[in-house]
Amino acid sequence: MRRLLGFLKPHWSLVLWLAILNLALAGLMTVAPVVTKAIVDDVIAGKQIGLLPGYIAFLFGVALIRAIAQYFYGRDRERLGQVVITDIRTALYKKLLALSYGFYDNEQTGRLMSRITSDVESTRVFLAFILIDATLQVTVIIVMLVALITLDATMAGIAIVPTVLSGITLYILYQRWRSINRNIQEQNAVASSVLQDSLSGIKVVKSFAQEPQEQTKYEKAVSELRRLNVLANQRWYSRYPFIAAIPRLMQLTLIIVGGYQVINGGITLGTLVASISYTGLMLGAANSLGTQLTALGQTSTAAVRIFEMLDEPVRIKSPEHAEKLGEIRGDVRYENVSFKYATAKAHALKDINLHVPTGTSLALVGATGAGKSTLVNLLGRFYDTTSGRVLVDGHDVRSLNLDELRRQVGIVAQDGLLFSASIGDNIALGRPDAGQDEIERAARLAQAHDFITALPEGYKTLIGERGTGLSGGQRQRIAIARAILLNPRILILDDSMSAVDAETERLLQDAISSVMQGRTTILIAHRMSTVQKADHIIVLREGAIFEQGTHEELLRGGGYYQHVLELQRMTAAESMEEVLNRAPDPVNTLRVD
Repeated sequence: MRRLLGFLKPHWSLVLWLAILNLALAGLMTVAPVVTKAIVDDVIAGKQIGLLPGYIAFLFGVALIRAIAQYFYGRDRERLGQVVITDIRTALYKKLLALSYGFYDNEQTGRLMSRITSDVESTRVFLAFILIDATLQVTVIIVMLVALITLDATMAGIAIVPTVLSGITLYILYQRWRSINRNIQEQNAVASSVLQDSLSGIKVVKSFAQEPQEQTKYEKAVSELRRLNVLANQRWYSRYPFIAAIPRLMQLTLIIVGGYQVINGGITLGTLVASISYTGLMLGAANSLGTQLTALGQTSTAAVRIFEMLDEPVRIKSPEHAEKLGEIRGDVRYENVSFKYATAKAHALKDINLHVPTGTSLALVGATGAGKSTLVNLLGRFYDTTSGRVLVDGHDVRSLNLDELRRQVGIVAQDGLLFSASIGDNIALGRPDAGQDEIERAARLAQAHDFITALPEGYKTLIGERGTGLSGGQRQRIAIARAILLNPRILILDDSMSAVDAETERLLQDAISSVMQGRTTILIAHRMSTVQKADHIIVLREGAIFEQGTHEELLRGGGYYQHVLELQRMTAAESMEEVLNRAPDPVNTLRVD
């Protein structure tokens, strides 16, 4: 909680202003009981009716001033909460952007969303309401107690003992109740994760008719959340009534003792009335303080989760004194490289030695899980090697500035991820300053210009989340255009033609062949038509280099590469034959794009 208060420092002037309003409001609350005492003693008991209009006018003036102060207090308290929550969200998002791939390998998106939404909202409630209001209630209790002492020490003594006792009891109860609240926050994150997973995979859910199963899974998560919330409330309210009874007993004692003193002439009736008023205000503040303690438990848990994320170490970052890279040539070398994921038992890569000279192309072939994507991820330093090193132009990538390195490595990923923005903005992601002519040139090279201009709004067409509304081949062509526009010295194509038809693949290969001139290119592909044009081919198997050479050399070798090629050709022929045999009418039945 002390660290959370650190977010208030940049806004100290607003905090100071609220503290002044806080004190003013507490002071204004003492006026009414004093004037009430005067009315009882002077106007009623003293029968000075002429004083009444003045007292009423004074009370009205104080009420007006208090209303104005309350307006500024409420407005600026909310403003403080909003500026602080913006700072916290910005800090969290900045940290999420800085964290490496390895962090996201072990985290669920729903849990992260829960932290940056519900947890941050809990901190806003704490800083804007609980903290400020609790400070106001404490100030009210202190001011009312001072006013009570000024009126009558005996009455103040009766009030202070139960007040302190209530405070201690509330604190003990809060400590016992807080532990369960952490479970509530964690379960809320679980429910958010289930919801996020279902919505992000809604097409798969519907395709396999899994709606009932997903509903059951979500109902189970929210039922557990309900159970924890009910348990927390039971624990609190089973004990809170006893705490609330203490102030009531105190008030009753005041009336008895004060009434006895009034009868014996120890104090005036006005003093008793004012004392009861001060006590009522103090009790109200104490009850509000108890209610705020329940919310404090949620906030403390949320704050812990927020700072857990902010304290997460950034394992991959630019070195403090990074080597100057400049414009690279594109010479890539892997020296004795091995790599193992944090949660895996076996190595994903084992003792890789590989050289990709400037301007040449390398194709990576292998079964799923062979280590192809891991190999190129090490080049962009999305992960660090477990042993060995990756060099670009003779520089260890760990010694380079990350932004400088990654700006010169263009990657077209297998899924062709796009953002909810216009097509033009998606192509210009790596170069926001690119002109329209440059964007269109990149799209033409990627064979995307024709289908883009056929859309109603062309390059200004907005696409849905993750490219919804476009085919897989269209998304990949836009992703390729994005990489082309970046004009990188090293181009990585991670199975980027897997979702295009044969004709588009041919056009893309021609386009990419021209783009590859003078660049170092690494291709990950399953189609041999893409692989065979590479200058050098590496066959990976279980994280190790199994075979390597040119297309012709590997074919002559009669090994794994040739076996895979023959299987692929045979499978393709069989698939086509099966489709043709099933067609009832060989004419206009099968359209091949």
